[in-house]
Amino acid sequence: MKKVEPLITPQRLRDQYLTGIKLTDNTTGQEINNSALQQYIDNAVSMLEHFLDISISPVLEHVENKDYHFNDYVDWGYFYLNNYPVIKVRSMKLSYFRDSSGNPEVVQDIPPEWIRLQPHDGIIRLIPNARFPANLQVGATGNFFPEILRSDMVPHLWEITYDFGFEDGKVPVLMNSAVANLAAIQALILGGNLVLGAGIASSSISLDGLSQTINTTQSAENSAYSATIKEYQRRVFGATKDDPFAILKILKTYYKGQDMNIL
Repeated sequence: MKKVEPLITPQRLRDQYLTGIKLTDNTTGQEINNSALQQYIDNAVSMLEHFLDISISPVLEHVENKDYHFNDYVDWGYFYLNNYPVIKVRSMKLSYFRDSSGNPEVVQDIPPEWIRLQPHDGIIRLIPNARFPANLQVGATGNFFPEILRSDMVPHLWEITYDFGFEDGKVPVLMNSAVANLAAIQALILGGNLVLGAGIASSSISLDGLSQTINTTQSAENSAYSATIKEYQRRVFGATKDDPFAILKILKTYYKGQDMNIL
């Protein structure tokens, strides 16, 4: 069973979520094109990124500055990156001094062998090992750069460059399902209005004693595909407020943890 897959495409959206559904304007005969479906997918991705506060689309070589805190430093260099999931950490540097233009000067590159990354939640720990750089200064207690790091806090001392989001072709299946359902809902809202026209529930034609009547579930408050839209909404948002099988609830808990309120 696969756990990751490529991000949903317009064609896959048609084949898997809009099968048998007519997305054509009856008055012009024009079908909703792939560029419109791609826009719905992009909208869905952006909605999820804002709601879950994570990145789905990959972002490369992002530079983040972190303050030095003594308690975190002695606790194996604990860092909590602002963006995740993390694809990889490209570099980690100590930037204590500034040049005449105010740009940071790198004091030390942290060896990649020291870095321990939890990609899922963006947590980094540092574990110094025998592969010490030749110019690294180590104090009697084993702390590196004691003359800099003996303070309780140094602002923006660490400079971390990393890639985050999901790699191409490696979007989790459940995340992809959320994107597809949200994109399909947008397409179905527009497609439902194209069946007979927005707000038109039925249409009749008569000529020389012959007549044809078309009735739909569409009304002033519902589109022709309201039942399908509600089913996709139920999958994403849940049948009730606390539905444990709602896709958004599962993803929110997995990536952000349980909400905690302090009274």
